[in-house]
Amino acid sequence: MRRLVPVLLSVALMLGVVLAAVPAAHAKPNGRFLVQCGYSHSRHDDPIVRPRQPGRSHLHDFVGNTTTNAFSTYASMTGAPRSPRSASTPARSGAAGGAGAFEVYRLFLQAVQGAFASPASAPPAALASPLAAVGPPGAATRCRVSSGDTASYWTPAVLRNGVRVKPAGPRTRQQIYYDRSNLRPGTRVGVIPADLRVKAGVSTARTLGQNPEVGHEIYWGCSDNSTRGKPKVPPAHCRTGIISLHVGFPNCWDGVLTHVDDTAHLAYPKQGRCLAPFTRPLPRVILRWEYRVGRNTGLITLSSGSLATVHGDFWNTWQQPALARLVNRCINVGRDCGKR
Repeated sequence: MRRLVPVLLSVALMLGVVLAAVPAAHAKPNGRFLVQCGYSHSRHDDPIVRPRQPGRSHLHDFVGNTTTNAFSTYASMTGAPRSPRSASTPARSGAAGGAGAFEVYRLFLQAVQGAFASPASAPPAALASPLAAVGPPGAATRCRVSSGDTASYWTPAVLRNGVRVKPAGPRTRQQIYYDRSNLRPGTRVGVIPADLRVKAGVSTARTLGQNPEVGHEIYWGCSDNSTRGKPKVPPAHCRTGIISLHVGFPNCWDGVLTHVDDTAHLAYPKQGRCLAPFTRPLPRVILRWEYRVGRNTGLITLSSGSLATVHGDFWNTWQQPALARLVNRCINVGRDCGKR
C-alpha cells in the first residue's frame, strides 16, 4: 500500500495538469462568419425611418438586396409569400433556433412546389453542413447566392469635396461581419429574428458628441487597416487610396419585434453582458464599406450632413434557415466559417 501512495500522488498530479490545460466548456473561441456583398443602388428612400415615403430621405447607398425601396416589405425582400411573424425565430437567450428555421424552410418548399410534404424528421441535405448552400428562392441580392443573405444594409451617401463616391470599384470590399466579439467568451447567441429592423448612429446629430457610438461602434479607417484605434473621422491619408467605414449594430434584445423599427428594443452590451431589459444576446453585425478617394482623402461629408451624422441601417431579410444554420454552427460553437 505504501508503494502505491507515490504512484497515486503522481497520477493525481498528472490529472491536475491535464485538467488545468483543458479550457472550460464556456470558454469557446469567438466563432464568426462574414458575407461578401456588392453595392446595389442608391435612393432617396429609407424603408425603416420613412416607410412608403419615396424621395423623402437623404440619399442612401444600399448594399445586398437589390430591390430595397420605400415600399419594400418582408415578403418582397425575401422572395417568399410568408408572413414575417410566422417566419421569425424568437432569439431567446441560449435558444438554438434551428428547428424553427427548418420549419420555415419546409413550409416555404411546400408553397413553391405546390405540394404538401409530409413532416420531416431531419433537415434536408442543404442544411446538413454549415458550409452548404441555401440559395435565395426568388430574392435578388448582390451578396453571394450561396450565403443565403438577402438582407439589406444601407448608409448615407459619401461625398469627397462635394462629389459622390460610391462604395464600389476596383480593390474595394463591402463586407458584413457576424460574430460575438463584444460579448463574454462562450455567450450563446440567439438567431437574429426575421424582419428585425435596426439603426446604428444618430442621423440628426449636429456634433460628434451627439452621436455617442462614433469612435466606438462606428468609425473610419484605411482599407489596409493601417490606422490605429477607431478614428471618429476619416484618415487624412491612406496609402491604398481607399478609406473604410465601419458600422456596428446593437445586439442585446428585449424580445419585442415591431416589424417597423426595432432600434428602441436593442442595446449594446455593457462589459460583455446584455443587461435588463435587453437580456437576449444576438450576433454582433458590423458593416465594413470601402471608398476609393485617392491617397489624399480630401473633405468627406455625407448626404445626411456632416460626419457627425454618420449612421447605418440593417433589415434582416435573410433566408432565415441559412442564417440560423450559420449562427448555430459557426458562432455558437466557436468556429470561424470565413467568407460566405
